[in-house]
Amino acid sequence: MGYNAKNYTEQGGDVTHIGGKLVIEEGASIEGLPSADNIPASEATKVSDLNDNFNALLVGLKEAGYVKKDEFAVDSNLIPNPTEPELQANHAKVVGVNYADGVIDVKVDVNELVAYPSSNPAQGTHKWLGLEIKTGVNPIAGVKFDEYELTQGDADEAASVGCQAGSFVLYIKAEDIAVNPRVFKLSKAGYKTAEVTIRVTKD
Repeated sequence: MGYNAKNYTEQGGDVTHIGGKLVIEEGASIEGLPSADNIPASEATKVSDLNDNFNALLVGLKEAGYVKKDEFAVDSNLIPNPTEPELQANHAKVVGVNYADGVIDVKVDVNELVAYPSSNPAQGTHKWLGLEIKTGVNPIAGVKFDEYELTQGDADEAASVGCQAGSFVLYIKAEDIAVNPRVFKLSKAGYKTAEVTIRVTKD
């Protein structure tokens, strides 16, 4: 029996052959893998291992270029529930925070912001603002912010100030970024690296 197509399903539908590129588009899902719910612990371990191995295979295919990489769903705003009075006062001066085309624009007159010392003395005294950086990846553990790998601790910190799951908190020195925009990268195996610029402007 001969076939011209590299990808084909045999008559009867029981076997599918992949001889060409397999492209899994963003938002796709895979059904039919066994679930670890309501089965004996030993079998649940096997199912968990199977799923882990499948996920590792999928990441490997993405990194090798055979499967389309996922993309970060980046967005940003001020952290919803800041606790420091000085930070609350600074946030009240912010006109808006908008994200588009890889740029976070923070609209505020830095002359109206108050400078205060960080809880970490090594970071000094600055006109701090707190941003929620949304990645669209949950959990965020394993996502890299530049060279720093985010952890569950970062997710807990974000949740403590009202941020959504898949977000982390970034405190910025508004007076510095008003002069020199800050650029950072988000990366994770199986994901297309996202480069994000933060700008602080009055208008």
